[in-house]
Amino acid sequence: MATIEQRGPLQFRVKIRRKGVTETRTFESKSAAEEWARITEGKVSGDEYQDRRAARDTTLSQACTWFSESLDPSKPDTKNKLSKLRYWQSTEFASWSLLSLRPADMIRWRREVLDEDGGGEEAECSAQTVIHRLNVLSQVFKKWSLAHDQTINNPVVEDVRPGLPDGRNRRLLEGEEWRLLNAARLSSRPWLRPAIVIALETCMRQGELSGLTWDRVKLDAQYPHCDLPKTKNDKPRRVPLSPRAIVAFRMLEPKKSGGVLPVETGRGIAHAFRDTATEEAFPDLRWHDLRHEAISRLFEHTDLRDHEIMAISGHLRPEMLARYTHLRADRLGARLRGGKLNRKG
Repeated sequence: MATIEQRGPLQFRVKIRRKGVTETRTFESKSAAEEWARITEGKVSGDEYQDRRAARDTTLSQACTWFSESLDPSKPDTKNKLSKLRYWQSTEFASWSLLSLRPADMIRWRREVLDEDGGGEEAECSAQTVIHRLNVLSQVFKKWSLAHDQTINNPVVEDVRPGLPDGRNRRLLEGEEWRLLNAARLSSRPWLRPAIVIALETCMRQGELSGLTWDRVKLDAQYPHCDLPKTKNDKPRRVPLSPRAIVAFRMLEPKKSGGVLPVETGRGIAHAFRDTATEEAFPDLRWHDLRHEAISRLFEHTDLRDHEIMAISGHLRPEMLARYTHLRADRLGARLRGGKLNRKG
């Protein structure tokens, strides 16, 4: 309990004693003494008063604008974060105070956009997109609260994010690669056919290939390769080139500078691919499936170790390749049946 004594016209001494320890401070006004006593007692008891007017008066849209201004435009994920921030600024929550958003609101929003309740409406986006949006929202709350010294509850807590379905396992069927390359050859985009070959030979992601520039492609090096300075994981990576990949790059007429493909973003590749690999001719085939096919082939047709395949594909953790391990087990089984693995003893 704090006691305040007036020891003169402009002297108010505060004394706080707790657990055998006494702390005193003298102020020129009683109001200043009372304020210090209230704050100090609160810290000692865990009931410290916090002025949260800044958080109350800040809307989610304003916080998103503040966060966007703090992003580094040179980072590869900045453009994606900005799109997620603009999304939140277009929702019903944009005008809400930061103190108003609760986990229950996020769960309701998630159920609506994913049509989890089966109301008959088509899902607005995928579960992965919902997770990406929630991750950015969580970053807004964390960084804003730290920068403004405000204790606010982050609405993105455990169980708010949806579960992810199993990864796609679409592989190219027998004869399908030949048909796909032939369809690409007949398309209005002459770059699409070599781009498909490069994807199958290098495991590059859609965004990595769309952002690749000729100064990063070393076709005449002792060991031909591509240097990827910015990847999905924000880590550089060197991708070795097979003879088939080298031929595909040369079909694109290498230059000293500029982009390898005439597209600005990965969406340009995806749109061109969809126009060529139609649903009727290639059911349920997407551009990203080419990366899955490429990684699968590394397990099936090479003796590369897992960590070597990770270096090529850009995966950060071994468990991310767990879905491919059965391919190598199948291959070893075939070798056993063929008598290529002999037991000793």
